[in-house]
Amino acid sequence: MEWDDVIYISLLGFSIFFGRVFSQLPCGSYRRWVGTCVGLAMVVTVSGYHSLHPLFSTAANLLIIKYADKAWCHIYSLVFCFGYLFLFRLGSYFGLPSPPGHTNAIQMMITLKLVGVCFEVHDSWQLDRDLKISEENLKATEADKTKTISGNNEDLPAKESDSGESTVRRRVTEAEEVPGKPCKSASEEHEELLLRKKYEAISPSVLDVFHYSFFYCGILTGPYYKYSVYRDLMEGRSGGPHLQPLWWCLQRLQPLPLYAALFFIVGHFFPLKFAEGPEIFSEYSLGYRVLYMTPVFFVFRMRLYAGFVLSECVCITAGLGAYPQRGLPRPGKGPTDLKALDSNSKEECTNEMYSYETVHNIDEYGSDFSPTVRAGMRCWNMTVQWWLATNVYRRMKAPKPVKEAVTMLTSAFWHGMHSGYYLSMLTVPFILMVEDYYARVVRRRLGQTGAAVYDWFTWFLKMQWFY
Repeated sequence: MEWDDVIYISLLGFSIFFGRVFSQLPCGSYRRWVGTCVGLAMVVTVSGYHSLHPLFSTAANLLIIKYADKAWCHIYSLVFCFGYLFLFRLGSYFGLPSPPGHTNAIQMMITLKLVGVCFEVHDSWQLDRDLKISEENLKATEADKTKTISGNNEDLPAKESDSGESTVRRRVTEAEEVPGKPCKSASEEHEELLLRKKYEAISPSVLDVFHYSFFYCGILTGPYYKYSVYRDLMEGRSGGPHLQPLWWCLQRLQPLPLYAALFFIVGHFFPLKFAEGPEIFSEYSLGYRVLYMTPVFFVFRMRLYAGFVLSECVCITAGLGAYPQRGLPRPGKGPTDLKALDSNSKEECTNEMYSYETVHNIDEYGSDFSPTVRAGMRCWNMTVQWWLATNVYRRMKAPKPVKEAVTMLTSAFWHGMHSGYYLSMLTVPFILMVEDYYARVVRRRLGQTGAAVYDWFTWFLKMQWFY
């Protein structure tokens, strides 16, 4: 095991145990400052003076959030952060010292957070505009409905009921409750916007964004989480008195010994250094080198699986991303069924009624055994996948293949400057098109046995493409 891995695992282990202390801290400013100070200490520990890179990019984005037009702040942040990430990685060409690998990982996560919070600010601004339009439409619809019903009943006497309410006015109320009416649809749409305003809209101060950027959970390698998820933790909106983070942490840690054992055993017989050395190219055939990639990639996956699991446990012990299951939380986003979440907001949940799906970053089984590249990608680094899908893919008005290509290009650029990132990720849109085509013309026509054989064959191809 390399020294960088020892430092990485040690900091993750400390963060997991510290989460037990952090979760007991009172909500508010004190909790924010403690989480930020621990995060900054971790950044300085692994980066030294290279910590100036995430500090500078954060300071620039704070200026963007404070002074830029909210209609464009997300674009400014996206261009600046990815541009600075490019310069950060090419600093050695300009005579600057190369930053450590951990600093690169920190800068990558800081980039997602800063751009993500600017998108949230923009979406909150857009949500306020949509709410105003919805209120005007709702008032206009109600006014038209009142005129229509009043006109139909103008010859009827407005007989007073026992409660003093006129019959005509009561008929208006009843008309609004008829399913399928335009007024009902407008009301439902307005209610949905109000729920989004309550649970998703943000208006952070400059200091709030600084705290969010350097919060110790996920500062090293993720998972990514929205500012609103961070805010819910700091203000006590997520979690509850019956939540047992230690129990959830132990549940998530169960496969870790297996990953660690496989990492050491397979890595001992198939070391990566041998694949990088000159001997494998001079003394072994091309077929052997291709086959050697399989165990090397297996060791790589076990290493990443262990790191992802530990990173999730850091968030779990702190209580970050703990939402009731009825809200249907998704990785990276948080609750998706806001109506169900709001309807029972006062109901106390037992420990088993919570979910940490918001910070769930890797589905190991799905990643290894799903039969297609598309399904496998959805199980890999899921919080970052959500960021890419939400802030890149869905924002574009273009044909699906173009959107997929731009999203994969963004992902490759975010990962690094090595040609392998682009060769692997920019082939994904073509692979997806081929998969979808053969699924339509071949798999759909097969029986149960034929489909199973087809899935095993595509699984084998998927694992080769992943290399």
